[in-house]
Amino acid sequence: MRGARAVPIVAVLIALVGCSGAKFFTAANVSSVLPGKTDTPPGLTFLPDSSGEQPASQVAKDQDQQTKLLALGFQKAYASFYANNPAITILQTPNTAADPTAHVIAMLGIQFKTPDGAHQALALNYAKDVATGTNIKRISVKTLGDETLAESGTQAAFPFPGYLIYWRVGNALFAVLDAGGPTAGASLETAQSYADAMQARVQKI
Repeated sequence: MRGARAVPIVAVLIALVGCSGAKFFTAANVSSVLPGKTDTPPGLTFLPDSSGEQPASQVAKDQDQQTKLLALGFQKAYASFYANNPAITILQTPNTAADPTAHVIAMLGIQFKTPDGAHQALALNYAKDVATGTNIKRISVKTLGDETLAESGTQAAFPFPGYLIYWRVGNALFAVLDAGGPTAGASLETAQSYADAMQARVQKI
């Protein structure tokens, strides 16, 4: 799978809270929160070329978002990307018919210079998701960290619907996406379970 084309992965969010007295994350801290190859979900494959450190161009949906994220103090981003073979085929080959079994799970962590930068980026990314995605809707989930937002719908980077949970802790943003075709089994519960596991790592920092 090393030949797999790197897939842009997006972060999103909003849910208004103050940023004073916030936790501070180094790049190494953020990286340590992300799961790895040994955490690969059943039935999926870890994609190393779409995982690990990510430039701003891979985190953003377009140049406008990239420019704004950098202005908000984007420092480092890390991703963990998992997919099954039908999903890999779809993501690598434009205009391929969507396979109902295609399934992806992606996690993202982004370090910003300040909590306020992360807070503003959360709102920016959510607005971009709404503008570029299909049927993006806010959904209710339990609160994680300082701010939490979850949404359902189809992201611009993925040709199948899913569930996306974003949360901010101090100067870091985290996200989990579970998306797939109608028989893939993508669910909010699965996304929540991975978000909970990442937050448990956050709490140990």
